[in-house]
Amino acid sequence: MIERVMGLTPSREAIVGYWQPMHAIDPYEDDPEWLSLLIELVSEAKVVGNIGFGIRAIDTEHKHGSIGWALSPFYRGRGIATEAATAMLDFLLGVRRLHRVQARTGRDNAPSWRLMERLGMRREAHFRGSHTDLDGMWADEFVYAALRDEWLRR
Repeated sequence: MIERVMGLTPSREAIVGYWQPMHAIDPYEDDPEWLSLLIELVSEAKVVGNIGFGIRAIDTEHKHGSIGWALSPFYRGRGIATEAATAMLDFLLGVRRLHRVQARTGRDNAPSWRLMERLGMRREAHFRGSHTDLDGMWADEFVYAALRDEWLRR
């Protein structure tokens, strides 16, 4: 699963190789292709997932982003992903002032797209047979997005 979600084989070297470059990225100044952050459950002092974002700059004033997350199955349904995604959207649309932030998920990943809907994101696209699922089968994908002005008015 980690290979599909994060693109790395779970070994010490691969994990360090993936996470180490993240330390050099300043999320307030840089426009990273992708920055992954850990989701920690403070009450248990345990990392339970990750959330990340990427920013695409059209020019210095016009930018939009993408977000994505993965949460341990043992911690789903507790509002953790909702809290993390809300904080990420607040940061990207409020602090970084991006115009638009999108998220993608497989059609069959109902918990993820339902979270997007609870966040107030709008489904903008349904791509048929556009990616492969965890079993390697072609599957449909949904794209959701939030615009800054809509997010700040909610």
